[in-house]
Amino acid sequence: MATPTAHSRTLALPKAGAEPGGYEDAAQVRAEAGPVRAAVADGATESVFAGAWAEILVRAATEGALTPARLREGLPDWQRAWAARCDAQAAAAPWYVQAKAEEGAFATLLGLEVCAGGQWRAAVVGDCVLFHLRDGALRASWPAHSPDAFGNRPALLPSRSSVDAAGMTKLCTTTGLWTPGDVFLLATDAVGAALLRGAQSPEVPFRPAAAADWSAAAFRDAVVTARAEGTLRNDDSTLLVLDLSPAFR
Repeated sequence: MATPTAHSRTLALPKAGAEPGGYEDAAQVRAEAGPVRAAVADGATESVFAGAWAEILVRAATEGALTPARLREGLPDWQRAWAARCDAQAAAAPWYVQAKAEEGAFATLLGLEVCAGGQWRAAVVGDCVLFHLRDGALRASWPAHSPDAFGNRPALLPSRSSVDAAGMTKLCTTTGLWTPGDVFLLATDAVGAALLRGAQSPEVPFRPAAAADWSAAAFRDAVVTARAEGTLRNDDSTLLVLDLSPAFR
């Protein structure tokens, strides 16, 4: 099987009431040549410059092979990139921001690599969720299978080398097979939990099969409605749609 033809779109909405610049998720795709790579990350709100750390992580995850060895070996370089970007900003900020910056930023990360030959592989630290759809039906979700799987303390990657990188010890990987026409959804935690809830309740409009066709406007409407109904937590909401169809939907 040849290198996949991939089309992608990133659908994103900050948490309701967030200040400008308060969005702390990130997403990126590299589909110009095989293998196709995609990633989403969710910066922890409790830390500072978490959005910058999430951006560094998704860029790093899509620039090379998605293997545990590369992710572990690359973490120190990514931490240095964060320090180079954020330390000067922290030095000019109030003392309490400087104190938080010393602790560093934290984020979850999910990466997907779609290879020629029909194989794909994924790696995750934390509670982002991957959905694999075929012919409009959900084949699998990973690593979570139920909305009840989400807690308040997911594994996180730290931006400071001085902080114990326990999250990397909780790195999980999986592999699978793809065919032309498959769709992958990469979701940060709030969206992932809501989609899993919808997968269990066909009458709920916030479902993986529907999400595969969402435009930016449809995503925004779905998120706003689900938040109002209490079926989606008020958090930064990000969904990366990777469509392996030979033509755009």
